[in-house]
Amino acid sequence: MTKLIQLLGLIFINGICLCSSYSNSIERENVMSWCTTSKEEQRKCQHLAMVVERDYHDFRDYFMQIQCKQAFNIDECMTMLDEEKASITLVDAGEVFVGGRYHSLVPIMQERLTGGQKFYYAVAVVKRGSLLDVGHLSHLRGKRACFGGVGTQAGWVLPVYTMMQYGGMQVIDCNNHVKSTINFFGPSCAVNSLIDKYNPIGDNSDRLCELCTGKVPGGKCTSHDPYAGFEGAFRCLVEKGDIAFVKHTTVAEMTTSNVDFPGVKKDNFELLCVDGSRRPIDDFRSCNWGPVQSHAIVTTSAKSPDVRRLYQDFLQRIVQLYGRRINSTIPFNPQDPFNNPANRDFNSDPFYANRFNQTGPPSLPPSPGFAPDPYRPFNPNVPPPGNYDPRRPIKRDTDKQQMKRQVPAFPPRQTSYDPNDPFYNGPAEEAYRPPAPHESFELFSSAPRYGIRHNLLLNDNVEDLLPLDESHQNYEVYLGPALKQILGVRQCPVNRMSLCVTSKPEMDKCIKMRTALKAQLLKPEMVCVKGHSHIHCMEQIRSGTADVTVLDASDVYTGGVRFDLIPFIAEVYNLGLPDYYVVAVAKEQDPTTELTFLKGKYTCHTGMNTAAGWVVPMAYLMSNSWIRSYGCDSVRTAAEYFGKSCIPGALSNEYNTGVPYDNMCDLCHGTSSSYCRRDASEDFYGYTGALRCLVEGGGDVAFVKHTTVAEVSDGKRDEWWARNALSGDFELLCPDGRRMNTQDYKKCNLGKAKANAIVTRGGEGYNETEVNAFINLFVYAQQFYGRRDTDEFSFSMFYSQPPYSDLIFQDATQQLLVLNYSQRHYASYVGKDFLRARRIVDCHAGAKSITSHTVSIILSMALALIFSHSY
Repeated sequence: MTKLIQLLGLIFINGICLCSSYSNSIERENVMSWCTTSKEEQRKCQHLAMVVERDYHDFRDYFMQIQCKQAFNIDECMTMLDEEKASITLVDAGEVFVGGRYHSLVPIMQERLTGGQKFYYAVAVVKRGSLLDVGHLSHLRGKRACFGGVGTQAGWVLPVYTMMQYGGMQVIDCNNHVKSTINFFGPSCAVNSLIDKYNPIGDNSDRLCELCTGKVPGGKCTSHDPYAGFEGAFRCLVEKGDIAFVKHTTVAEMTTSNVDFPGVKKDNFELLCVDGSRRPIDDFRSCNWGPVQSHAIVTTSAKSPDVRRLYQDFLQRIVQLYGRRINSTIPFNPQDPFNNPANRDFNSDPFYANRFNQTGPPSLPPSPGFAPDPYRPFNPNVPPPGNYDPRRPIKRDTDKQQMKRQVPAFPPRQTSYDPNDPFYNGPAEEAYRPPAPHESFELFSSAPRYGIRHNLLLNDNVEDLLPLDESHQNYEVYLGPALKQILGVRQCPVNRMSLCVTSKPEMDKCIKMRTALKAQLLKPEMVCVKGHSHIHCMEQIRSGTADVTVLDASDVYTGGVRFDLIPFIAEVYNLGLPDYYVVAVAKEQDPTTELTFLKGKYTCHTGMNTAAGWVVPMAYLMSNSWIRSYGCDSVRTAAEYFGKSCIPGALSNEYNTGVPYDNMCDLCHGTSSSYCRRDASEDFYGYTGALRCLVEGGGDVAFVKHTTVAEVSDGKRDEWWARNALSGDFELLCPDGRRMNTQDYKKCNLGKAKANAIVTRGGEGYNETEVNAFINLFVYAQQFYGRRDTDEFSFSMFYSQPPYSDLIFQDATQQLLVLNYSQRHYASYVGKDFLRARRIVDCHAGAKSITSHTVSIILSMALALIFSHSY
């Protein structure tokens, strides 16, 4: 009986939880939060929310509560939508791209502008009679420009794209078009030119903020600057600038308003055409810089199609109820094709004709008291709110399932309201003041009721909101041909960069890196090429099959001597400079191993001819006579002095030009073709591999870099061989015979070596434009993906998926450092000490220069003999 009661209790509790969850779901469906970006827009939103609640009975099944959430700018709004902290917001066509590409936002409704068009024109406006020296777009160099805002389609993308195509604007930075604009124009105002999104590495100058007039902090050169937006760009032109990039309607809106510039006339300005000619403001059809899709209402793609339809139905009903203009400041101009009913062809523009194929709802029979036109819900003949006509449905036939929602009783909540609001007349202590029963609300009107800003919530020259079909709720489909212009400002003179890798694990990481860079639209596009060895990669770079690869310092030397490769970027570890200490590591439990006497010992090396694993330690041992040497034949020296070893690459004729010795690979762990290979397919290759050889391969000493022990021990790696390893289990072997803690590498080491470096073609194949583009790509790549921590949903350049390590880049890398021109040569990069060490252990070191010198001597002698015989 007790168990039965407990079971019933659990069922009851679960039922309560399910009902609560369902209730919360219902409540969420009844709420639509609108993200705003200014105090004025927040006021208008709150006013709309109040009148909607007042008139909730006019919405019938389409009623939703409106919540107003103010963000700092549109970027924060898009983030809030992405995180589902807000439901909708209005964005420009350029911002539709940003929202869709980086925040998974989708357009669900599009503004239909006055005249029935779904697009407007981007124009360049100048003061009449000014800039007489400008007869071509290239003559705008150095002029003071006023932009609508970085990222906006008409106020930034089209002007910059056009200047790049026809005005001689050079691409200064493949991944930052703001720098190209900075380099071309003089002091200007382009708000948001210094925010992280458009200044990712923080090196933009403030030239595009010099004309801006906002107050700091938070006001200058941001969306709160008085010169922000199209109306702000026009203000900038009137007060400070030479040219403004705005919409074709901006000048008329600003000059006919009594709020902004009552003394300024439209005739004081003219349009600058792409061919350099001038036209009156009204000739925007023949003098513009391109069409732009009208603004869109966006929401997160996480919203279901049913919820998106709820938003569409609700917003359409809002337009029907509050879309009529009563005291509009926009005059009707019968000569304006956008105001002429005869020109109201939604698909008349050749750029956008019939792309959406939206013909609207079917015609309805006449209804007493108002016209039957379903396309113009703000028609003066539409009945006032409260006289809802069921024969004017906004519900589409495609809605197969209606979501049942409760309509709350009025008022459902208490709203604290700003007493400074222009339409607030109640006492200060009043928490909620519903609008008067007949108080009007104009959806398409902003100034001066809510402040001096125009186009709040929606643009003021809008006449309707058109719902987008689900198949068109995609930023690429919405933008259409405009996408070419948006991507065009991100063009790069170098189209691609191929990175050469040497193993399948590296190839897998390269592909992930390529995907990550493409996600951020970083240029040039990276391509992955697989070589069978580092030498093969060097050959491919010289031949042009590949462009770059990452090499050990000793391979940088080889690439420079044999293939004319040059280093241009180096890794930096924990020393602040692109170098590291070479150390000899032994187990703490093995006190018999000493650096001064390693005869018969089992040794672990990072690879044949690598700096830390071969060149530096062998040169040190041979030059100090601690090991019997055979001249510069370090391979024979090691094979006859050490007992067994793992020296990946020792059996390859690419790295060992002498006799191969089997005992040099006896400790290696690779299988089949991976055995003793000088790449990541051999388990004991590289720094981590050499230490693993010491731990589980029977080695007595490992030659690695000073960070290796710290990277592997103390729980840094999960593999079973490293899981229980502690840094105290290892000691450094010092040249004086002592042992020290692994953290004392500055006192106990075999010398310094240069860090790994990225190399490319030098010599006759050198191309400075390519090198600068490659540098730019890696600098931006580390800015986006240079973090050390990672998870399955992110990418990190300096992290390797276990059980591998040091794939492409070393895991110990903290940053990439661009080398000065003086260091972009193998000899100046590796340094004199390393050149001497290489000559000690490699009989072929400097062979190229010696051969060239020998040939020149022979030619000189032959010419001398010919000259002597002629006499």
